[in-house]
Amino acid sequence: MTHISFPILSTGPLTASHIKRASFSSRNKKTAGIIGGLGPQSTGLFYEAMTQYCLKHNLPSFPRLLINSVNTWEVTQILQRRDYEELYLFLKHEIALIADKVDFVVMVCNSVHAVIDEIRAEFNVPILAIYEEVCEKIAYSPVKKVGIIGTKTTTSNNFYQRELSNYGIDYVCLPETQEKAIDSCIFNEMLHGRSKDTMRNLILEGIEYMKQQGCEGVILACTELPLFVRQEDTNMPLFMSTQILAQAVTEECFKRGY
Repeated sequence: MTHISFPILSTGPLTASHIKRASFSSRNKKTAGIIGGLGPQSTGLFYEAMTQYCLKHNLPSFPRLLINSVNTWEVTQILQRRDYEELYLFLKHEIALIADKVDFVVMVCNSVHAVIDEIRAEFNVPILAIYEEVCEKIAYSPVKKVGIIGTKTTTSNNFYQRELSNYGIDYVCLPETQEKAIDSCIFNEMLHGRSKDTMRNLILEGIEYMKQQGCEGVILACTELPLFVRQEDTNMPLFMSTQILAQAVTEECFKRGY
């Protein structure tokens, strides 16, 4: 991802020049296609992170998004079965609904990136990968060994591990018992709005394990996890995939507008 410099605008009342600039940006910025609802909590967090990023940088408008909020329960059942052929067919159908209306696509879920190579081969529209954005962010940091906390689907398909290795960054995954506990809590509790304290404790225990393994940072490689743990909850640097993706999408949307 190529990073761009945003303009610094006045925080005072809107002027005619502000309005003219915002209008120009609206005509020229890219449209992002969002595959969301995986689950809806993380899609909401992703949207909020984009909004806050725009406000922080005093942007004259917000990214143009076309959100396809898919059937949460259908896709989570597919992920729990780890049926990658069905996952590919599901995403192929959902992306096809918006592909000809957007400039690029992102999927607000780490686990579904298990079939991103097949999905990218299917469509001409560019598809940004959340793990590529996260690993690039780490590569620009001093961190040389990082922990990965996510679902079993995410860690067992090794896309984070491969990308980190490309940058020469060492990594650690959770022991199977801890990973299973987090996986179960995500699919069976968190998506149903339950067990907030349990989820938070499991994540913090995972972060502590990573610290003991000599990690210098931890990837929250599930887009729901930042709902439960914030940076101020730990002195371990956290790479939150949801917020990193939100920044990447915002920058990509405005590349053409400024």
